[in-house]
This record gives sequence, structure tokens and C-alpha cells, in this order.
Amino acid sequence: MNKYGESIFFNAPAIGLIVGDLAGGKDKEKGGSGLISPFGIDLAIMLGWTFGIFKTFGFTLTPAIAIGRMGFIVISFGIHFQQRIGFGIVIPIFPIWG
Repeated sequence: MNKYGESIFFNAPAIGLIVGDLAGGKDKEKGGSGLISPFGIDLAIMLGWTFGIFKTFGFTLTPAIAIGRMGFIVISFGIHFQQRIGFGIVIPIFPIWG
């Protein structure tokens, strides 16, 4: 807590776009692992809850579900700007379907 009684931590719902290869590209012969795969780039949607530190700029931890041709429970470690936009590294934990 800071001197004004507010916490430096926050949590909020998270919606994200995953760009890359879910499952390490193991499903390339079927067109990728993402929801869509234009030009060989996998795109998936991430829905979860983010936990962060510092409200203007800081680090975030986001457990979520990645929705694509192959669904995954994922965790993302990243940075955010003004609690509005952020970038992170998504690590697949467990496949749900696919």
C-alpha cells in the first residue's frame, strides 16, 4: 500500500490476441493451431483474468484459456501500459481439445 491507502496491485478481466504457434506448430499439416491461420501465422483468442502491479506501467500475470483449433489453458507473463494494453509471453499449460 502507498501513503494514500491505495494498493499498487490490480486485477481485471483480460481479452487478448495470441499471435504465433500454439503447441509448437505440431498441427501444421491441418493449417495451424490457431483460430485462423492467414499466411501461416496462427491467431487465437485469449480470455482470462489479469493480475498486475503498478497502474501506469508494470508487470502482469494472466491465467487464461486460449481459444483456437486447439484449445489450451495458458498462463501469460507480460507488461502493461495504463492497464489498457499489454504484451506478454504465453505459455501453454494443458490442452483442452484438439
